[in-house]
Amino acid sequence: MKKRSFSTKQMAGAFVAGALLFSGISYAAANANEAKNVVSGTAAKIMFFLNGEEHSNKDGKYVNHGTAVPASIIHQGTTYVPVRMIADQLDKSLFWDETTRSVSIGKPSVKLLNASGEALGLATFEEVEDGVRVKISASGLTPGKHGFHVHENAIESLDFKSAGGHFNPTDKHHGLENPQGSHVGDMPNLMVKEDGTVEAEVTIQHATLEKDKPNSILGRSLIIHAGEDDNKSDPAGNSGDRIMGGNIPK
Repeated sequence: MKKRSFSTKQMAGAFVAGALLFSGISYAAANANEAKNVVSGTAAKIMFFLNGEEHSNKDGKYVNHGTAVPASIIHQGTTYVPVRMIADQLDKSLFWDETTRSVSIGKPSVKLLNASGEALGLATFEEVEDGVRVKISASGLTPGKHGFHVHENAIESLDFKSAGGHFNPTDKHHGLENPQGSHVGDMPNLMVKEDGTVEAEVTIQHATLEKDKPNSILGRSLIIHAGEDDNKSDPAGNSGDRIMGGNIPK
């Protein structure tokens, strides 16, 4: 197949047109107009973020001239994914969570869902000198303190129990106030206002966004609990039920 180079303007156009994904993310190198005639797959709800800002519409779909973008474009047996090409041109990292069909360029971003699947929050991550900085905003919570942690597994089918225990690669005890702690996934309580909203910025100490590191939080999950974390009791600070969460893309 004849390859074609793309200008920055063309790349930006592809970015605006939409993000096309498949679970094995590969490089794109095709004429988009030619490939459009051999589209396969069905339209999929995909969450897309650039540097922590969401770029999808209310339905989680991308629209190109009135047509919902499919999950992939296949031409002569090759799957083309323009979003990977865009990330390379911008010299940004690309993160993909297959479970929730969420892709992030630059900074990993996580939609936070309640048990009914309503998207009520957003968290973004950034590598800093002493760990990973998390910025979170959420609504629909009861006023007061809520435990907030990184858990060891991704959430499956909105079953927050599938997230497993706190992310604890160093085999410590729980709690930021525990002299024998703490888990890498331990964070301060979220302080929810009377209107049920919260905006916070915290640092996950000793964590990283580097792939394949034992302390990497990529591919794990965020969980918000119903109650306050006492910051010292194993295994989770008596913080109660898991009421909201989301998967950190890989």
